[in-house]
Amino acid sequence: MQRENIGKKIREYRKFNELTQEGLGEKAGLHYTYIGQVERGDKDPSFKALINIAEALGVGVDKLLINYDISSGATIQISNITDLLLKRNEKELEMIYTLLKNLTDILEESDIEKKQ
Repeated sequence: MQRENIGKKIREYRKFNELTQEGLGEKAGLHYTYIGQVERGDKDPSFKALINIAEALGVGVDKLLINYDISSGATIQISNITDLLLKRNEKELEMIYTLLKNLTDILEESDIEKKQ
């Protein structure tokens, strides 16, 4: 299962970066058929290959290992939001949390009103 999740993440980031398997393979110094096998979950990437792929995609290895069960676009957006939050101090994070909580409450109210 983890193998397939890693492959799915690689595919998501590759497409987000508008790369073909061949293009990613070139940037990572790996053969494109190997990229395809990893994306499909047919092969476990070696740690060195995973590092090369992550660098070619411009992300940390952790981004490829985190398992979110949501759509690819949302996964990447959550990852981008996380990157932004990691640069903030505790007080700023509290303010951001309050704003985000208020915004999600408004969105939920809006969804409820639309359904009525």
